[in-house]
Amino acid sequence: MQTGSSCIKNVEFVTSVYSLKDLPAELPVEIAFAGRSNVGKSSLLNAIFGTRKYVKVSSRPGFTQSLNFFLINRQAYFVDLPGYGYAKAPRKVIQKWQRLIEGYLQERSTLKGVVCIFDIRRGVDELDMGLINYLQSIKVTPWVVFNKADKLSNNKIRANLERATLLLPELPVPPFVVSAKTKKGVSRFLEQVICPFLKEIDS
Repeated sequence: MQTGSSCIKNVEFVTSVYSLKDLPAELPVEIAFAGRSNVGKSSLLNAIFGTRKYVKVSSRPGFTQSLNFFLINRQAYFVDLPGYGYAKAPRKVIQKWQRLIEGYLQERSTLKGVVCIFDIRRGVDELDMGLINYLQSIKVTPWVVFNKADKLSNNKIRANLERATLLLPELPVPPFVVSAKTKKGVSRFLEQVICPFLKEIDS
């Protein structure tokens, strides 16, 4: 399906992976998306794709239980990772998700980085910092995106962003502030982080 982004011309859902043995063959570019179960990750992906056709938005946290692969421009993958921090999920399920996610992140040689989606209202906590630190420890690039900007005033956004930035380690690029609902900041994030990888394999 055609999208509204300048660099995302086509999106196709490929597969849901529940076991590492079922991972599809690697493509030149792979970018993963991670975040808490209630951070609006699915909504942000839909905003990026320009349609609600592909990523189901659920009122039930923890809905995504697999690695969901989307083929972008027929030559790259976006991968929707299971949400974390959902306390009501059974321990065995959480442990299974963790093994799946960690195995995937460590095995994929063409993984360019992980978009770490946080809630601008909450800032960052130990779980969020744990994700960033883990990615850096395995040499995977984290890009921080604060979602739900439509929920706060501009002054509150600036204050929360300044507070969160003090806690975050050094990042490859400064954090982005977006709203999946209004699409504020989404184009800027795409153009600065995602599009260069897609344009490189297009050339």
